[in-house]
Parts: sequence; structure tokens; C-alpha cells
Amino acid sequence: MKALLIAEDQNTIDSIVPTVRQAGAETIVYRWLLKALDNVEEIAPDVVVISTAEYPRHWKTFVQFTKSGIGGVVPRVILYNSRPMNDDEKEKARSLGVYGMFSSLDESGLEELKKYLSGKDSEGFLLSGGNKFEFVFTNPKNGSLVTGVVKNYFASKGTMEFACDVPMRVKNLQAGDAISRATFGQNKIYKYVGAKVLSNDKTLEIKLT
Repeated sequence: MKALLIAEDQNTIDSIVPTVRQAGAETIVYRWLLKALDNVEEIAPDVVVISTAEYPRHWKTFVQFTKSGIGGVVPRVILYNSRPMNDDEKEKARSLGVYGMFSSLDESGLEELKKYLSGKDSEGFLLSGGNKFEFVFTNPKNGSLVTGVVKNYFASKGTMEFACDVPMRVKNLQAGDAISRATFGQNKIYKYVGAKVLSNDKTLEIKLT
């Protein structure tokens, strides 16, 4: 397993790196999130741990990019929140498919991190609610990254109703438009897919291809 840690604070790095290595992961540290974003395809990490307080806006950009599959990898993203998130931020993390979060570097916080690293996260932050479907894609007409919520998924037909976080980013999509860059996930297992727009009204109706 390869892990990427993105943090500036030395105490954060000194606390998290040994814990990640104890989990058997090769660990790479970046202090600059945008530099890590530039190199994530080359690094190809299985897990990414991001200190959100140090990158309050850019952590979302990083998660969106990796979940889209554009960079060639779809790692599990774990957030270290030294400053508590509000409900809106938590919901944003949920919609982006963040794997888990922990909020301290004491024994209990690092034990929670170990749980996420090992995959033993049945009590995890984002795993309540049974089958959770996630979809992220790149708009083929303007190149914008589109995130949102899968309202309904019909496995027998491979179709879904998808509510976009920013509807303006998909206003130009029409029935029949093909989407070549997309990631579909179920219960935190992701795969690259293609898709086709069936309709674009209040929500997008999409068929996976």
C-alpha cells in the first residue's frame, strides 16, 4: 500500500507518518497540496491523508480531481480535521466520497486513522445508510468537474438520477451527449465508466456505458 500525506505542520507530519508506516504503507509527504495534485498520477497512492485546516479550500479540489479519475487513480481519501467541520462541510465531504475523517492526534484519533487504513471502518464517518452510490464526471463540452448526489440508481438498467452540486456546470448537456471521463462508486469501491445523458431537467438522467 502506498500512502500520500499532505500537511504543512511538522507536528502533524511527525504524528501521522509513524502511524501510516505501522499500517505497512510506503509513505510520501507533500507540504504543498497543489504540488501533490500535479504529481498524484505519478505517485498513484492507494490512500491520501489531508490536513484540511491547512488547505481549507484546496482539499475539495484535490478530492474532486482524484474521484473523477482524471489523474488515473482513485485513492481512499482520509481527512484530518484539527478544526471541526460544520454541517455543510461534512455534507460536502460526504458528497465527494471522502472515505473517513479523524479530528485529533492523540491516541484515540490515531487509532481511528489506523481503522481507516486497515479498512475496518464499519463505524466510519461515511458508511451509514447501506448502499451508497457516488458519481463524478467531467463535462465533455466545457471540461468542468461535476460532483453531486445520486438520487436513485436502477441497477437492472444501469441508469441513475443525478442531482448536481452546481447545476450551471451541466446546463449545456443534452440528451444523447456522451461522457467519457467518469467514476462510479458503490460502498467506496470505484471504477472508471463511460456514460450517456438521457435527459437534463431538474436532475440529470444518466445511463452508464
